Amino acid sequence: MAISIGENAALNCYRKLLDNTVEAVMPFESEIWIAGDPDELSWARGLPVRQQGIGDLGIRMLAAFTDGVKVLVGTDIPAISTSYIEQAFALLEEHDVVVGPTEDGGYWLLAMHEPHESLFHEIEWGTNSVLTSTLAQAQNLSVGLCDVLWDVDVEEDYRRWLTFEHVRD
Repeated sequence: MAISIGENAALNCYRKLLDNTVEAVMPFESEIWIAGDPDELSWARGLPVRQQGIGDLGIRMLAAFTDGVKVLVGTDIPAISTSYIEQAFALLEEHDVVVGPTEDGGYWLLAMHEPHESLFHEIEWGTNSVLTSTLAQAQNLSVGLCDVLWDVDVEEDYRRWLTFEHVRD
């Protein structure tokens, strides 16, 4: 996205989206941290930043769940709110896995009681088949689905986000 809208605009957008995500998760009495490069995220609202490690997105997410994470939330979701996170926790009480689908075929949230390694293999990350592939890998698990939200990945999403921010202000 930075190529089409410029690095400064993309950084500004993602900083605001991260702030929105942090605001949505802060009410929960849980350990909260941000996965990423600590040097690049020094501005991130005083939350601890943990290095993601190496490997594709699936390997990095699996590592987080192996380290004890129960819920992963994307930071590029404009409509994120505490109520959506509450919905995920409620679903997690009844299911092995909870997924928050995005409009573009991915997901904005993944939650589970324990790591299920199969959910992170044979997935073409960054494509519109991530959700369907993940659900196929979870066929032997009980899966709860959160509401569908949209994320900001490309210029068209950025333009939609600008309108969303204008209306929200």
